[in-house]
Amino acid sequence: MRNPAQVATVCPSSPYLTQAISDRDCVRQADTIVELGPGAGGTTLGLLEQLSTGGRLVAIEKTEELAAAAAEIVDPRLHVEHADAQDLCGVLRDLGIATVDVMVSGIPFSALPEPVAKRIMQSVHQSLAPGGRFIAYQFRPDVCEFARPLFGPPTTETVMLNVPPLQIHVWEKVETLDPVVPQTVINA
Repeated sequence: MRNPAQVATVCPSSPYLTQAISDRDCVRQADTIVELGPGAGGTTLGLLEQLSTGGRLVAIEKTEELAAAAAEIVDPRLHVEHADAQDLCGVLRDLGIATVDVMVSGIPFSALPEPVAKRIMQSVHQSLAPGGRFIAYQFRPDVCEFARPLFGPPTTETVMLNVPPLQIHVWEKVETLDPVVPQTVINA
């Protein structure tokens, strides 16, 4: 509660939310998943339950205490990075990851300054493989404003059995929607 711009909620994700995020074919078929803002790791555990034995999950957490908590999850498929989502491309480059099949985000886009949100969204789009999925679970729909120019409209569902109720927005990266992004967006 001391850092509302860094932590999306004060309650852990409910099992209903975790299942709605992770129980998807794209998660089960992914070679590489990146989770932005895993918090203490509730959603991370759900993703690991669905991820194939040969898959890889990279969790990027900005808050040191939460990154340490997520790092306590013992699973050889999981790699936790204490880093800012703005550094997504650099983190993936350092890990030798060219593209990602699924990107899951719990970071609170509604609390981010617009230039930061745009920079993160550009990095998400750049990092996803064609046909890759971006899944964002949010309290407010602000993430849609930042994603729409790159991904188009999402499919959205609401999970009421969570405190607070959250929306899950899902986009698929389609090659034909890969616009030329103005330099001001990338460097904003």
